[in-house]
Amino acid sequence: MAALGPPPVPAIFSTMEEGPRAVGAAPGEAWLETHGRALGHFVAGTWLKPPGRGTLECREAATGRLLATVLQGDEADLAAAVEAAAAAAAKWGQLGGPQRAQHLQRLAAALERGAAGVGAVAALSGGRPLAQALGADLELGLRLLRVPAGWAQLGPPGLGGWAPLGVVAVLMSGPCSLAALLWKLGPLLAMGNTALVLPPAEAPLVPLLVAELSREGGALPPGLLNVVTGTPHLRRALRTYPHIAAVTFLGAHQKEMQDVAWGSPCRGPQLGVARGGRVVVIVLDSADLDSAATAIAESAGTPPALFPWGGCVVLAQEGVVVPLGRRLRARLGGLRVGDPLDPGTDVGPLPPTAASPEGLVQAAREEGAEVFQPPVTLPPGGRFYPPTLITGVAPTSCCLREPAPGPVLVLLPVRSAGEAVTVASGLPHVAAGAVWAQDVTLALDVADRLPLGLVWLNALNLLDPMAGCAGEAGAGAGLEALREFGCSPWEPPRGPGNSPETLLDQELSPEPVPGGPVVAPDSADVAAAVEAARRVALGWGRLPGAARAQVLRGAAAALARGGALGPPRRDGDDDDGDDDGDGWLRAALLRWAAHVELMGGVVQEVPGGRALVMRRPLGVVGVAWSGPRPLRRALELLPPALALGNGLVVVAPPSGVGPALRLQQVPLLLLLAVSRPGGCCSFEFNPISSTFRSHVDDLTSWLILDYPVAMPSNLETDSHCSDLWGLHFVAAALRHMAGVAGVALAPQIQAVAAHITFVAECRIHDPQGCVRLEMVNVSQLLGSLVQHLGGLQGRPLHFPGCAHLRCRPGPPLTTPAGQHEGTPGSRLGPPGIHGPVLLGGLGGALALAAVAWVLWRRPCAQPLQGTPVSEQDGT
Repeated sequence: MAALGPPPVPAIFSTMEEGPRAVGAAPGEAWLETHGRALGHFVAGTWLKPPGRGTLECREAATGRLLATVLQGDEADLAAAVEAAAAAAAKWGQLGGPQRAQHLQRLAAALERGAAGVGAVAALSGGRPLAQALGADLELGLRLLRVPAGWAQLGPPGLGGWAPLGVVAVLMSGPCSLAALLWKLGPLLAMGNTALVLPPAEAPLVPLLVAELSREGGALPPGLLNVVTGTPHLRRALRTYPHIAAVTFLGAHQKEMQDVAWGSPCRGPQLGVARGGRVVVIVLDSADLDSAATAIAESAGTPPALFPWGGCVVLAQEGVVVPLGRRLRARLGGLRVGDPLDPGTDVGPLPPTAASPEGLVQAAREEGAEVFQPPVTLPPGGRFYPPTLITGVAPTSCCLREPAPGPVLVLLPVRSAGEAVTVASGLPHVAAGAVWAQDVTLALDVADRLPLGLVWLNALNLLDPMAGCAGEAGAGAGLEALREFGCSPWEPPRGPGNSPETLLDQELSPEPVPGGPVVAPDSADVAAAVEAARRVALGWGRLPGAARAQVLRGAAAALARGGALGPPRRDGDDDDGDDDGDGWLRAALLRWAAHVELMGGVVQEVPGGRALVMRRPLGVVGVAWSGPRPLRRALELLPPALALGNGLVVVAPPSGVGPALRLQQVPLLLLLAVSRPGGCCSFEFNPISSTFRSHVDDLTSWLILDYPVAMPSNLETDSHCSDLWGLHFVAAALRHMAGVAGVALAPQIQAVAAHITFVAECRIHDPQGCVRLEMVNVSQLLGSLVQHLGGLQGRPLHFPGCAHLRCRPGPPLTTPAGQHEGTPGSRLGPPGIHGPVLLGGLGGALALAAVAWVLWRRPCAQPLQGTPVSEQDGT
């Protein structure tokens, strides 16, 4: 062995080249050749090629060469597909869950066998790198089929009484990976529905291939998966077919959604939520910048499989924005742009359905932004775009308002975690988020405050159906994906002869009411009720489940003690034969209090990591109170909607006025159960930026350090309030200095003052006029500022009882210090109106809101009008 010498490892690494490709374009090209590169529609399990139709061209994304042609369908083709889907829905919906699960498992096996062809077609027509299409995309797509199949096999609890919708139209726009298509098809088919897919005119090949594979080995019965190709005008033609029970979207823009909207949620099919958009990433001060930059750059080159529609916005705290930008430039420069069939390609061509981002990038340049593009050689002939980083943008820049398709990153600095949440919440077209921080507690808080259904921590592109793939707030994992395509027991069935607007017109028609006429609610009444419920639900939904359970139990007890406070029953009130409607409501409140206390988040193992799955409320739930059992139906929906953190708006028919007025006491009792007097100011996030010291140092070099300023000398020493009170007077002094400073100095003072603007929200005042001011020099002022901010940094900012200044004993102040105070009226405790709100039409619409003004993690709440407010700690 010694005669052989050492193994030539250095030589191997110095000459190593990529091995031969396991697969390439051959499987996809072979599939196209079997059809003569001219494909039709796939309807009722077979290819449909009616004569006299026009054709649409499908071109290769990398080179622009013609791959195949597909038919330009018309209304007759759409009618044939709808008829086939409706016929199949009647049998498929009656099939048991285990039988449907077996078919879905066969479909997953067929796709796994044909993965080479699907990946090649996705790379050829869509520009998705082949390595990604055959790797993570395929694995995720199969999971998106097998998990709903598992639920159908088990008959999951929580779906008892749910029925299939029927025929569901899937409208696709923009680039679509295999995983994105199966994201819709898995739960749709598992619930017993049939699918009619309308792919984009430029990229229909992947849906057509999936439809053909669905017939291999009898994976799916004929008619379950139908694909009709054509131009967008087919979407508008959908409204003429009553058999279509629902319409769902993949990456649809607002204009395309309006094309199929019927003008009212009660008219036409059920409209699903459009899924697709960009990813927003928040990088906090404690983040590992190397791992964050690597993941962000890779995601820009190859977007997540379910969100390939455009761009990525990075919000970085000021302390790390410069080093993060430097790392992003280095990693973007290392991305390899080229042929998607090449295993080494990081960035493929733009999909044929995506517009070039050059217009948005050029507009950002004209707005003053800095654009970085590494010197890369783009392959000729295709729609390639270099990796791009845009910095120095204004919050109103066009590149933030509109997603830029392709490998484009936008880097925006923020001062604090709270500001990052505010900016991210205001960005349009956001599908998912990510938070990078080594402080796990802060990262979880930021993730929980984002209005998104999917947020990654220190990672990107970890997708799994058991952990939730939907990006919109309120969407979840597992059963929620199935419920999107099911009809609940309390909904009227959809389909021909069961038009929802007809049912509502019959049940809500005017009828005689004993005791006088009833005025129907107008739009202004309902709008006021919805707005009141929305504002209340923001705080109620963020309370922990245990806190909501305690409130519900208190409401049930108060209802039992004060049941006689409600208006008496009148002749003609419909109680559904329930002799103790209030007693049933108390029992329901107690039962759902137990439910919500036992519910909670779970840690779910997913490929590549672990996911924390948490329940989120929907927000405001509207209930059209109608049907043969109006009172009992309202009672059935009120407790669960409130228990799960929602606000509730009930629109009652004239016959339900009496019962509605009796139910009116429930939200009032809820409010009385949770409201506590006391003045406080509180912040969900610590608003103090880590860069305040550098701004103070910059200002120090400009100032005459013995310049006199006024500061208090007799404030009471309070470990909880002293830092806040000191910052209040520092802010007043800085405002005065900025008002008399020159044009060069004023911006420096304002930069420092910006770090303590949050103090104004506490509305600190001196009700007794006891504060005594004395003159100190500005160096003492700046030292006090640094001391107070340092004392508050890194701790939760909750200040119960600190709104009123308190002084040490001494002679009163002849001139009150109020002239130095901050501008009052910003916010004291939770925002909103004072006191309970019960809005609605005159006897018609009642806002039965979950009226809890206590915000999550806030120890004090807005007092009711007329309630005495203690100057001590209100908790």
